[in-house]
Amino acid sequence: MTVGLRISIADDEADMRDFLGRMLPRCGHEVVSSAQTGWQLVEDCRRLAPDLVITDIKMPELDGIEASTLINRERPVPVILISAYHDPALVARAANDHALGYLVKPITFADLQPAIVIAMDRFQALQCRDRGAADPQIAPSSQQPKQ
Repeated sequence: MTVGLRISIADDEADMRDFLGRMLPRCGHEVVSSAQTGWQLVEDCRRLAPDLVITDIKMPELDGIEASTLINRERPVPVILISAYHDPALVARAANDHALGYLVKPITFADLQPAIVIAMDRFQALQCRDRGAADPQIAPSSQQPKQ
């Protein structure tokens, strides 16, 4: 189980920020920043280096997908996107970026912990795969000597 994460949240709606700010500590996590815009989220992540980002997609100035792209250019971090919209074009756009989860509003307390666990597990697997691909000491299974 994933506990004790430092999480940055972003949503232009105060009600959603308040909800996440109340629910995430109940899951054992700490909300380290609560942004109203994508740019504010990017700055918070630069300053605080959270373990996870949970962000709305539609926000003023810079949307959550664009913000997650900027954040991940500087430092890889798993992202869970939240949206009131579930149209195929938006989902496809989210899938092509750094999102490891996608929740459709209204979300509940019961939605959060499974999404967080899956996002963190996938992120760790991707990080291990990327380290393995970059490490010449780790040979792909097809190149390992047979015994």
